[in-house]
Amino acid sequence: MKNYKILKMCFLCTALCVGATELAAQQTPIFTVYRDQWSLLNPAALSGHYVLNNRTMTLSATWREQWWNVPESPRTQWLNWEWVQEEFNSVWGVALLNDRTGKIGQTGVYGRYAYRMEMGRRTTHTLTIGLHAGLVQYRAKVSEIEFPNPADVALSNVTTLRPDIGMGAFYQHSDKYYVGISVPQTFGFFTPFRQENFEIGIRRVPHAYLVLGGYLDTPWLGNTTSFAEPSLWLKYAPGGGLNADANVRLQVSELVWAGTGLNVSMGQAPGMTLHAEAGVLLGEQVRIADGQLKIGFGFDVGLTHGAGRSLGNSAELNVSYAWK
Repeated sequence: MKNYKILKMCFLCTALCVGATELAAQQTPIFTVYRDQWSLLNPAALSGHYVLNNRTMTLSATWREQWWNVPESPRTQWLNWEWVQEEFNSVWGVALLNDRTGKIGQTGVYGRYAYRMEMGRRTTHTLTIGLHAGLVQYRAKVSEIEFPNPADVALSNVTTLRPDIGMGAFYQHSDKYYVGISVPQTFGFFTPFRQENFEIGIRRVPHAYLVLGGYLDTPWLGNTTSFAEPSLWLKYAPGGGLNADANVRLQVSELVWAGTGLNVSMGQAPGMTLHAEAGVLLGEQVRIADGQLKIGFGFDVGLTHGAGRSLGNSAELNVSYAWK
C-alpha cells in the first residue's frame, strides 16, 4: 500500500506543479491501437475505413484502462464521428474525450474540419490540412489528495473551463504511404489553486506528433485482401522527452488482423513496453450490406524493471462502424 501511495503522488506530479517546482510530461491520451485513433493524433488524418474501403462516414468509440496494478490509474474514453465530403474535398468531425488520472480529470468536446488538396497528375498525391477546436473542462479533486505533509492547508476541489486547439497536416501517396505532423494540444497555460502561502496548479504544455507508415502488399498470404501496415508514432512534450511507438499490423484475411510493436520512452523515465493487438472486420459476413463493423483489442506489457512493471499492464477496446 505504501508503494501505491508513492505511485499516486507520481501521477499527480505529471499533471501538477507544486510550489516553485515545475514538472511536465505526456498529458494527452495515448493509445495502443493508435492507427484507429488518427483524428485524435492529427486532425488532418483520415480514417482507415475511408482510405482502404472508401467508407465516407465513421463512428468509433474507445475505452482504455492503463496500469492495472495501481488504484485510480489512467482511464480514457473517446467517441468520434467523421464524415468525408468528397464533392467538396472536406472532412468534418465531432469528438468527445474523457480522461482521468487519480484525482485529476478532463472532459472535452471538439469540432473538426480538414481540407484535402489533390496533387500530381500521373500518381495520386493528397495533402490534407486540418484543425480541431473545442472546450475542455478540467477537474481537480484537491481536497482528496493526500500530501506528504499532513499539516498542509486543505484546498477545495476545483473545476475550470479552457479552450483548446489542435492543428496538423497529413500527406498520402497513392493510398499506400503516409506521413503526418501535428500539434494536438496547442495552448499552454497554468491554472493555479491558491490558499494562504500554498499553491498547486495544472500546467498544460503543447505536444508535437509525427506519424509515418504505409500499406504493403502481401501476395505470399495467397489472397488479395491482405496487407501489412508498418508505422511509427513519435511524440514529444516539453519536460517529458521523446517517446516512440514502432508497430506492424497484418491484415491476415478479409476478416482478421493482428499486430505487434514496441514503445520506447527516452525521457526522464526511460523504459520499453511491448504492444499486441488483434481484431475483426465484419461486413457482408454479418449481412451488413453497405457498412463495416470493426472491433479491435490492444494490450501493453512493460518490459523494463522498476516502474514499468510495477504499474502493471494496460488494455484498450475499440469499436467502429463505417458506411457510405
